[in-house]
Amino acid sequence: MDRANNVNVSAIRAVVFFTIAVATVALGLRSVDAATTTFQGTPVVVQAGDVRARIALTANHSSSGHQLGVSVNFEVAAGWHIYGEPLPDGEGLTPTSVKFDNDLLAQQTLNLPKPTPLRFEALNQTYPVYTGSFKAIGTIVLRQKIKPGDYSIPGTFSFQQCNDTMCKMPQTVHFEIPIKIELPSLATPST
Repeated sequence: MDRANNVNVSAIRAVVFFTIAVATVALGLRSVDAATTTFQGTPVVVQAGDVRARIALTANHSSSGHQLGVSVNFEVAAGWHIYGEPLPDGEGLTPTSVKFDNDLLAQQTLNLPKPTPLRFEALNQTYPVYTGSFKAIGTIVLRQKIKPGDYSIPGTFSFQQCNDTMCKMPQTVHFEIPIKIELPSLATPST
């Protein structure tokens, strides 16, 4: 009886180990896929002050109800930074964000990288910031039952640009990304 229990426990352990290994490989492949996705949609470049964002979709066409990848390449001029999250309440600082209007979208996500903590001795505070070049990746899901045709997906890029001695006023810049909605049999969206 003990030998049979040992065999069963060993078999269960092997199955659990195999399941964890397969899940780890699948998650690893999914993150590699996101990192190697080609963004072939028409990019929109938004520039304000010393901050630039290049926003692109995985395709410039799709059909309603489909998911598309979103890529935002940020560039912050040397000597400047923009804020990440979380920021303390009540200090009037604006975190960096890119948000799309929901008229054509059922869902949206954008994952910014982890910001770098920057210590401000004069304020006795440490804030999360972005400097230089960095990239955010996400997805949008188009609403169901959008009629075929040419559309644009409006959105906003918000940030606050600062250096070691001053902060500029928070900015919100509007943009529009063109997209063609096709009949489901014609569209070949990629994530």
